[in-house]
Amino acid sequence: MSWFHSSIVGFDVRNHASPVEIVACFQDQREFLGRLAFLITGNQATADQAVVHACETTLQRNGPFRDWLLEWAKTATIVCAISHATEAIRICEVDYKDQRCPHAEHLSPGNDEERAANLDLILGSDAQTLIAELDPLCRAVLVLRVAIRSSIQDCALRLNVPRAAVLAANCHVLTWLHERHAKSVEGNRDASLAL
Repeated sequence: MSWFHSSIVGFDVRNHASPVEIVACFQDQREFLGRLAFLITGNQATADQAVVHACETTLQRNGPFRDWLLEWAKTATIVCAISHATEAIRICEVDYKDQRCPHAEHLSPGNDEERAANLDLILGSDAQTLIAELDPLCRAVLVLRVAIRSSIQDCALRLNVPRAAVLAANCHVLTWLHERHAKSVEGNRDASLAL
């Protein structure tokens, strides 16, 4: 096996984030990361713990690539938030057992522009309203799909729920988002007419 080398060459630390850069990223993005975690957990104290735990976990491993540091921070925070909300997420699985999604377009994660608009919408929405209107499984799927572009299969694996439940929850979330976008556009149009 000529491609297998018995010696391990050290990785280039110049491309990896230093501990100082990692801590700075988590501090600078604390509000954003905390908001993503809060949308999953539904509890501010738990969300704050998830951000701290994600930072600590990142510091304990080889530093992520400097260019991917924010993506890494988002993913680590979301994973920690999911671990804190696992029980609540799994309880919701039963609600989606027999539901099917009739929308083929819901399988697509959407393009970058759609994702950015959806992320802006959920970050700009009242978190308490979003938490009241969407169950923990839907919120976790929403954050995974919009914030880090997770596939349906990746959501199922990360959440440890059947793919069918994720598909149904995703359908519910995308229908909810479509209604939110419609209300947002309608509100903007009404405001323009009032001027």
